[in-house]
Amino acid sequence: MEVLDITESPGSPAKPSEDRAGAAGNLAWVIDGATDFTGEMTLPGGSNVQWLVDVVDRVLRDIGALGEVTDVSEVFGLLGKAVRDELAAVGTDDLRHHPCCSIGLAASDGEAVELGRIGDAVLLAFGRDRLTCEVSTDFFDRREAAAVQRSRSAAQTRDQVVADMFERRLEYIRGVHEESVFSAHPAGVVQVHRRTVPSSQAETVLLCTDGFARAVNEYRLFTDWQSLGLHARRDGLGSVTSLIRRHEARRPAGATGAHFKSADDVAAVLLTTRTGVDHGRS
Repeated sequence: MEVLDITESPGSPAKPSEDRAGAAGNLAWVIDGATDFTGEMTLPGGSNVQWLVDVVDRVLRDIGALGEVTDVSEVFGLLGKAVRDELAAVGTDDLRHHPCCSIGLAASDGEAVELGRIGDAVLLAFGRDRLTCEVSTDFFDRREAAAVQRSRSAAQTRDQVVADMFERRLEYIRGVHEESVFSAHPAGVVQVHRRTVPSSQAETVLLCTDGFARAVNEYRLFTDWQSLGLHARRDGLGSVTSLIRRHEARRPAGATGAHFKSADDVAAVLLTTRTGVDHGRS
């Protein structure tokens, strides 16, 4: 696979992004760190979540550079062991909440591309500008929207909102639903959702975090994934991010819709399985 474009953008200028996008060898990925909201800093780095997404990004880069693993479940297995080992080396005595994240992954063996996700990353494959594969979920959006509505109707305090949020995350970490998130928690269970697409039907692949996906499924800046993909290929991922940020800036102060945050971090990577592709955009 060849990277056509890549972007990362923080949802707030006051905080570094907790999302990552990257590629190495036969792998490409996006990582969406779950915001802590408690400011816990018991792990090295800017925050516990920053520590996790940085380690995940580095380990995936190391695995991809070898170019030996083409099965996304195997990649996730190697990743889980490596992150658990690093967390054990750091120590967890003072850790109150295990950081977690969503991960979207693409692995190529030259003949096909396997797309796999843990959490709410969106993975799209296009052949001849036609959407051929979508790996996504609305599970987390539906649960967040219900939690937002519940917090407003019950006039919950911030502490109550945060406590409920971490209770839901612990369920995701333990894999008690059909969806999960990635963490190094000793009781962690991951639900990997994956699809394999022939390279001929995956000429272009787009991986993105839910902040980027809001351009379709919440903000309606594009009618569907196909139109988003066409725009990204023509005008670049940064153009989509700019549209997202302008839309968020136009909304009334404090407007969050079905989310607790008015703006989210963004990460996306655009790939091609074709060689010799013109990187210029018309």
